[in-house]
Amino acid sequence: MVKLNRIIATTTAMVLAFTFATPAQAQFGNILKKAKDAVKEKVKEKATEAKDKAVNKAMNKAADAVGNLTGIDMTARLTGQPSADMPYLHGSNLSKSGAYSKLTNLYKQNFEPSKEALAHEPFANNESVPSGYSKSYKQMYAAYEHLDPKLFPLQPYYKYPTFYALGKDRLFNPLAYYLDMIKMFLTAPMGYEGYEKLGIVGYNATKNPELVSADGQKLAMQVDELFRYPMAARFFADPNCKSSVWALGMLLAYESTRVTAVREYAVSGNTGVADAKAGLMFPYAAGVSPYDREVLMRDVACVAVDINLIATTVNDFYEMVETSKEPHLKVLYMLAGNEMYKHILTEHKDYKRNKGKFNSQLMSYTRYNNTPEYAEIVNAAVVTPEPPTMDLKPGAMDKQLNAQVLSIARQKVPGALRVVVINEAWKVHYNGSVPTDRAVRAWVVYRNKKGKLEAHDYSFCQDYQGGGKYGAMRYKGVGLQTVYVKQ
Repeated sequence: MVKLNRIIATTTAMVLAFTFATPAQAQFGNILKKAKDAVKEKVKEKATEAKDKAVNKAMNKAADAVGNLTGIDMTARLTGQPSADMPYLHGSNLSKSGAYSKLTNLYKQNFEPSKEALAHEPFANNESVPSGYSKSYKQMYAAYEHLDPKLFPLQPYYKYPTFYALGKDRLFNPLAYYLDMIKMFLTAPMGYEGYEKLGIVGYNATKNPELVSADGQKLAMQVDELFRYPMAARFFADPNCKSSVWALGMLLAYESTRVTAVREYAVSGNTGVADAKAGLMFPYAAGVSPYDREVLMRDVACVAVDINLIATTVNDFYEMVETSKEPHLKVLYMLAGNEMYKHILTEHKDYKRNKGKFNSQLMSYTRYNNTPEYAEIVNAAVVTPEPPTMDLKPGAMDKQLNAQVLSIARQKVPGALRVVVINEAWKVHYNGSVPTDRAVRAWVVYRNKKGKLEAHDYSFCQDYQGGGKYGAMRYKGVGLQTVYVKQ
């Protein structure tokens, strides 16, 4: 079960750097460093809720400082409001079905908060506009009361402050969770299974008391819903702003093949029983997925968001590929740029008549989409996991074969110090019923580039000569395991 207070100082600094990423990012270096230093004083690995609030307050103060020093308006600078009523014929089947028309048109409405919301949520009547958005807390939260319950089953919203990231103190939480999680996927080698599968966030009377339905059923959500859910809610309430478009880019990157190829959930699906022992259920109805929300977000972006804001954001992503120092962030921005160019910009209702304006985006997409440079950037972010530490235990064959195997190993592995033959007996290989060789596996021990004792497994064999006889020992092949040697 995942704890909700996992916001640490390093992630906070990443959030700030990410949120205010511009071509003038270098100007913000000192501010971000001060923010990071300030947060480090207040945040520990296992922070209490009070310390979580301190983190977010520090982040908001840093945001204000950046705005004051640079004069940058974090809300979208639009060149004209798009005509969202214009027919759009290239949306998803979900949009074309009309089943979610209320949700996809939510941003057009001007709702007022209910009495219940005003009684339970302090920001329900707050008319300040959060950084990066175009609507006030009051306007967005009033819209939350009208989100489609199939895709947003945690209702009413004010009873689930974590999953809607309510209030100024939680404003950056979704992005913090996202950056913490995306790093795991973008640094994982393809096919690597050693990292922890994504778990669930479930009801807990002390830590997660909000996760309970109106009828008293204890609930659970996949851990990535800590950012997917609030990012989507904010987008449908206020799509035509910088923060919502950037969040869409992050979710598009999260669904890219680079991420989905290594992403795995401990509990599959989003409906039915989440944890039978703990009595937890997922809140979604059968056939409904968080991915459906993100498909609809694409459709809304192609109609409701100014195409110039989308184009600018695509360029921002590609510029950050160049300027980011952390390899996994280069991958993230590249994926976000590629996915937003392909799925949003070129599918936008205004794209065809403005196509000539977007050559810079086309150039970057051509450069970074499945090219050798793309592969180089992706591979540079991969971090090979530390091998396990093992006590190398010899098998019964070690005493008999050690000297022969060591002599051969030193020809194949420069710097080989010793070997440990693993087998208790010969492993005989056959071609049909006829023996081909008999083999053993052995750890070959050496010092790696850092001077640490390491071992890799190799195989050695004697070829069958006929008449029940075998030839001299020879090298057979290299295995797949590398371990540190316990001393």
